[in-house]
Amino acid sequence: MGYREELISSADTRIALSVYPKEQNAPCIIFVPGTMTHPLFYDDFLTKLSEQGFNIVGIHLLSHGKSPRERKTYTIEDMIQNIKDTVSFCADNFNRQIILMGSSQGGMMSVAAAAEDHRIRAVFAHNAVLPMLKESISITRFPSFFKYFQKIFIPLLKFSAWFFPALPVPLGAYLQIDRITKSPEIQSQFLNDPIGLTSYPLSFLASMFSAPLGGVTGGDIKCPVVVIASTGDKLFSLDYMKRVYDLIKAPEKDMMVFEENHHLIFNECVDQVINPVAEKITACTASSDLE
Repeated sequence: MGYREELISSADTRIALSVYPKEQNAPCIIFVPGTMTHPLFYDDFLTKLSEQGFNIVGIHLLSHGKSPRERKTYTIEDMIQNIKDTVSFCADNFNRQIILMGSSQGGMMSVAAAAEDHRIRAVFAHNAVLPMLKESISITRFPSFFKYFQKIFIPLLKFSAWFFPALPVPLGAYLQIDRITKSPEIQSQFLNDPIGLTSYPLSFLASMFSAPLGGVTGGDIKCPVVVIASTGDKLFSLDYMKRVYDLIKAPEKDMMVFEENHHLIFNECVDQVINPVAEKITACTASSDLE
């Protein structure tokens, strides 16, 4: 069985899936990409993860990557629905040993989806944002004093999105790409990707900054959660990720910390992280809860 792509219906449109099949009964890892990207941006990592004995299904989120551009506006709730529909795809086409893995923005969506969909058996979140934390402003390019105006900023953003939902907001308006990666090659890959995005509609950003993630901190997650971080991440500081980790409420949780000076460890540190991550997933799938 080789790599293939599928189209499924989700959130009143269609989304593409990148499928790296291994064996019918092997655990199925659903991968949720980071900001404006798609699974093929992480192809080296996903290919090697599949070689470790897992079925991999990467989500081209609504209007991302190879998914049809049938909708111009969308919200984080739509993307969480994408995850739920991909869980259904995996349950129907592989098995119910379904593990969710997300990177960066995808990590946030993964823990949010796990709070809503209890078919997910474990979550591996490489970074995650909890918008209710004032410290979350540190991830953006906005001045740190903005955290004191959070109660004004978010309603204003939602109000603006109500009037101009399709207004394109470029990545550089709220994130610094050199904090995502300093590699000229990866920056070029991201900025010149023919199926990548370089902006989001205001409707999505408003929904992301105001995402109600009370279930993540309130005990709605019913499966183990593993948070993955790196010591030298310039976007998600280790202190911030420890704060997020402490607030996530799950039956079991653990934190994997890599001694790496990169945010995109699934791109720039594949050989360093692949075996420890695969071993941790194997340990989770070997538990009685996943049998």
